[in-house]
Amino acid sequence: MFRRRRGTAEFLALRRAVGRALPGVWQPVTGKLKRGETAFAAARREVREETGLSPFRWWSLETPTLYFDPGRDLVVALPLFAAEVQANASVKLSDEHQDARFFAARSAGELYLWHAQRRGLEAVAAQVLAGGTLAQALAIALPRAERRRRTPKAHRSDPRR
Repeated sequence: MFRRRRGTAEFLALRRAVGRALPGVWQPVTGKLKRGETAFAAARREVREETGLSPFRWWSLETPTLYFDPGRDLVVALPLFAAEVQANASVKLSDEHQDARFFAARSAGELYLWHAQRRGLEAVAAQVLAGGTLAQALAIALPRAERRRRTPKAHRSDPRR
């Protein structure tokens, strides 16, 4: 998740709470599917639950993250999404995290534990923030009323939309 301030993208990093797995570790929003839930619905739900935010733009990135789950002896493919929130977005933390801050991509990447999460930042820069046809192709259309309600004026007139 990112916001644009003074022409620069800032990425959200959440610090895991004490008493949780990997306490103190910084990460982007992450989560799991609930039974019968689509990947995009899960992403939207996790963002709301972990941050209280409702992004006004979403993209489905080209390449999923792959990891090996030794407990299930299974290779898992996770879709990656990018989401943009308003520049003045204020995070409301759930009990999963103890801190939340927006950082420049490089700083966020230095905080993230997993290399796959740093690759996700690179993918957002190359596939979304670079704009153009690829960003348009990866955009996820929100219902019209939802777009209108949340889209900042500066982005409503963006000719790339």
